[in-house]
Amino acid sequence: MRFPSLFRLPKHQQFRIQPRYYDPVKEEIKERTERIKEEMEGKEISDYRASKINFKRKTKSAPFTSMLQLGIAALLGVMVLGWLQFGNEVFYYLLWVAVPIYLLYRLKTLRKRK
Repeated sequence: MRFPSLFRLPKHQQFRIQPRYYDPVKEEIKERTERIKEEMEGKEISDYRASKINFKRKTKSAPFTSMLQLGIAALLGVMVLGWLQFGNEVFYYLLWVAVPIYLLYRLKTLRKRK
């Protein structure tokens, strides 16, 4: 039970959203009937429709991303085949190769910053 207070305490905030339903078939039928009504009344037909919703995505092709994915897949494939052939020693050899490459990359980026 709460005691009476002189101060008003804020209540917790609730997220309320009114869901909207979009039916593309119904929208198209509505547009067609409006267009037919305008043609019958003799009004000018314009191409601009403010109520049109476009769900198509505009994507750009990224060749670097696909090459990176191909490189990662090739590296994982070589690691699995090496593990099947030689066992856990492959990971130690890979570590001996990966650490110097990482350190060279870090030194290169630190030199660029200066």
